[in-house]
Amino acid sequence: MKRFTTLLLLVMAMVLTVSANNQSNDNIRRGDSCMVDYDLRHALEYYLKALPSDGSAALRMKIANAYYRQSNYTKSLDIVNRLPADSLDHDTMHHLFDCCKALGLNQRTIGWGEAIIKRWPMDGEAVAKLAKEYLLSGLTDKAEIVCNRFWLKDETCMAVNDIMADVYMAQRQWVLAKDSYLLLLQQGDSTYKNMLNLGVSYERLEHPAEARKALDVAIAMSDSSVAAPLYHQGVVLGALGDYKASMDCFRRALKLLRPDSAVMFSCYRGLAEGEYAGQDYHRALDDFVQAEDYDPNSISTPYYIGICSEALGKKQEAKAAYQRFLQRAVKVEEPNKELRKMMADARQRMWR
Repeated sequence: MKRFTTLLLLVMAMVLTVSANNQSNDNIRRGDSCMVDYDLRHALEYYLKALPSDGSAALRMKIANAYYRQSNYTKSLDIVNRLPADSLDHDTMHHLFDCCKALGLNQRTIGWGEAIIKRWPMDGEAVAKLAKEYLLSGLTDKAEIVCNRFWLKDETCMAVNDIMADVYMAQRQWVLAKDSYLLLLQQGDSTYKNMLNLGVSYERLEHPAEARKALDVAIAMSDSSVAAPLYHQGVVLGALGDYKASMDCFRRALKLLRPDSAVMFSCYRGLAEGEYAGQDYHRALDDFVQAEDYDPNSISTPYYIGICSEALGKKQEAKAAYQRFLQRAVKVEEPNKELRKMMADARQRMWR
């Protein structure tokens, strides 16, 4: 009897396991169907129902992919966090690289890039992405090594050629940079960035005629709305002796480089208010003056210039500032309570 009971329990356990496995497989199939229809929410619901009875790498990669496509990068990383890298497929590893990058996890981004090219050394996309991360981290030598290692086996990958040219540019290896950008042009990759950098490379190599041609294209591609190609072209035209055209380029570049007055006013005014609150009247005065330079129509700024000047014993400057303030304030048709209070205070201070 005891033996029969044990056998019965074993059979029941097997039936329950089979039933659970069938249910799990059914949830996974439903999840897969939802993924085909881009229904990520319901796909995740089915996958997560299957997870307690199926903790396989295959299912976890499906879940990671769904989270990735939702841009839920933290959960995408977490679901496969404890799995060994060699149990993950190619797409999942690329997604984990992208997740780490999106979350600003630089070292982990580089780690996934290195893991990908270790398993798939001819994955040009991965090589280019890893080289870019090296470049952004200041590891230009590593970027050059990984690009060259790939390029010796395949010089046709434009993604690798593009970042390799940028690496040479960062290293100031002008000949190699120039040759790399010319190769990209031959491959049809004539972007604004490549034309600008080709022009700069020629400029550094003191080949002004070639530089001028490349920079002309970069200026046209940017619709003359970017300063960099203009001031480089100014240098090149000066080297060619065309000083009139050179000066025109520099003027256009300076106009584009001029800071936004509203932003600069806000920055200097914010600095001044903080310094004023801390009774650092000397610095506050300097920054209130800078703020007024960027917005000569500001009503309240000269009032504070007056107070700071007065606190520093500069009576004539204070009086002139109060007068400026009042001249602007009286033009306000319906001054609020705060402005009326400031006007009354300014008048009192002027006659002290």
